[in-house]
Amino acid sequence: MKTGEFNLKRIVRGVAAVTVSALLISCASAPQEPESNEFRLTLLHIDDHHSNLDAKRQTLVWGEQEWQVEAGGFPRVGAQIKKLRAANENVLTLHAGDALTGSLYFTLFGSEADARMMNNVCFDAFTIGNHEFDTGDAGLAEFLQELGTESCPTVKLGANIKPKVGQSALTPEREWQMFQPYTIVERGGEEIAIIGLDIASKTKKSSQPDESTEFLDELETARKYIAEIQQQGIEKIVLLTHIQYERDKELVQQLPGVDIVIGGDSHTLLGDFSDFGMESDGPYPTELTNADGDKVCIGHAYQYSLVVGEMQAVFEGDKIAECGGRPHYLLSDDIQVSDGIVTTYEPIKTALEESDVFSFVEPDAELQSMLQEYQGKVEEFSAEVLAQVPQQICSQEIDLPRRDGCADILSSGAHRLVAEAFLNSVPEADFAIQNGGGVRSGISQGDFTVGDAFNVLPFANTLVKLELSGSEFKQAMEEALAYSISDGGSTRAYPYGAGIRYSVDLTKEKGSRVSNLQVWDKGSKSWQPMTARATYVMVTNSFIAGGQDGYDTFYRVSERGRARNTGIDYAQSLVDYAREQEVLKRPQEFATQSYVPVGDK
Repeated sequence: MKTGEFNLKRIVRGVAAVTVSALLISCASAPQEPESNEFRLTLLHIDDHHSNLDAKRQTLVWGEQEWQVEAGGFPRVGAQIKKLRAANENVLTLHAGDALTGSLYFTLFGSEADARMMNNVCFDAFTIGNHEFDTGDAGLAEFLQELGTESCPTVKLGANIKPKVGQSALTPEREWQMFQPYTIVERGGEEIAIIGLDIASKTKKSSQPDESTEFLDELETARKYIAEIQQQGIEKIVLLTHIQYERDKELVQQLPGVDIVIGGDSHTLLGDFSDFGMESDGPYPTELTNADGDKVCIGHAYQYSLVVGEMQAVFEGDKIAECGGRPHYLLSDDIQVSDGIVTTYEPIKTALEESDVFSFVEPDAELQSMLQEYQGKVEEFSAEVLAQVPQQICSQEIDLPRRDGCADILSSGAHRLVAEAFLNSVPEADFAIQNGGGVRSGISQGDFTVGDAFNVLPFANTLVKLELSGSEFKQAMEEALAYSISDGGSTRAYPYGAGIRYSVDLTKEKGSRVSNLQVWDKGSKSWQPMTARATYVMVTNSFIAGGQDGYDTFYRVSERGRARNTGIDYAQSLVDYAREQEVLKRPQEFATQSYVPVGDK
């Protein structure tokens, strides 16, 4: 090789080396686009549909005018979820509990109709609510077996529910046989944990689980499973809870690692509905921080198949960077004015479309067809007219906010009529007691039908007679009132009655909250003081006769052999009473003579 050739090649290689080196230096010094670690998760959710599968008439107030529109229904729920699922990536579809009890669909068909329609929609996970236990562990086991299919394997959750292995139908052979504490799913290459929680005290005392089934503290249970999940290297954590909105907000601020809460039980409406005459309980989603100081997104979706929540959660790494989304209050586009003359409906339709809380949705055809299989039997059963109602009879519980048309009423006329129906069915009883939560709707003006009676009293209760002393009755009342204002209790434990009256002051200590107890004496037709040692016959529903809603003394009386189940369905007692009365009039007298709430102290 000639020297010149060698030198030329070396020079060329040298130039090439310099060029490559320069390029490397240039690339190193140029600004680099960081790799994005953003992950967007869409959560579609409902809660507390309570076997409400039909659409409802909804009144909206807009432009100083009342408007009527059809709202909700499970076929609309299904249509909206399917639409949003198709429009988004990385989707979780969740149900936050209380799928069951509350309508004739459950009364007539048990959990079958709800399970079939939920399977069609296909929920990724379902957390067990307190009303899932209304027919005991065996009834819940039947529902869980119906829920989920090979093509839609819905995961059932309940981390703080502990049935007795070998005794409960939920755990006939082993722990976690029919449900599990949490599940781990993958979306977009990311692992996400979902932990299920049920409201502990309320379920044990305000539903009908087996006596041996335990319910553990929600906070401690959540801590345990968050730690277990984090030990597996998973940091994206969703709580699927049935513990109420306020409790959700308290819980997340005490827990590390939580990113998202999808909740239920409190029937909470979130979002801004103020332009349409509706009040909500907070923004959708609600943003808080967890015990680590990191952002948490909280979503609830109201009740009764009316709302689908759409949460958009944006993660940066394993922490929430942004909470977004909206509620979809599901409406038909067929809007009618309540009164007056309207020439065009376009302005209100435009306002609803632009509201960011309402959505016009056509029912899913497949779900509508499925629903119609049951509707005929429900309509046939419920059609008989029993009585006329000249005026609306409110279901206005004394310790809850005043409802429209009920503001001037001290107590609930519907509860009073129910107690009178109990006495009518068991005339040997001295008085009747009904807890607030057992009556689920008011009585509208006009025809009162069999269907209406079962909507007022939708649960699987019978009438029970108890023989008890005056002191035992007062003790039971004190227990129930204490439970009604306790953390994790239920305000719907409050007692309503017929043939009895009393005063309540919740600012006093337990044991002194009930006073002026009097019983109607049928012989003298006068009110007589209840005496501690006298024996009385009381009729009530089987739910509180068994000690639920805090009425522990009723349970002890039953255990001592001083109770008899009449076998009369509590809704049937209202059917019989209405048929006999022919006209149901708004009550003018109530068991509660005076009432002082806790806040008046």
